[in-house]
Amino acid sequence: MPSRSLAGFHEPPEYSGTGEEGYLYFHIDPKHTNYVNRILEGYEYVGVMTSVDKTGRCMVRCTPDTRSLAIEILSSLPEVTLEI
Repeated sequence: MPSRSLAGFHEPPEYSGTGEEGYLYFHIDPKHTNYVNRILEGYEYVGVMTSVDKTGRCMVRCTPDTRSLAIEILSSLPEVTLEI
């Protein structure tokens, strides 16, 4: 049976990014904020939506691995204008 001590775990891979490379910014009419957020919540583990300001600028905090899926989801919504 493998040890459960820290010596039994592999070293995590080196990560040199800032984390922001997975962020995805977009604009929506503020009245659609809840709708877009619910769509993203339906796709578990894609990312977390945050409103940036009152004008409708928002962002999704996603990983580099889920960023392309988030782009695909948001691109399919007519209420969303992506900032890519």
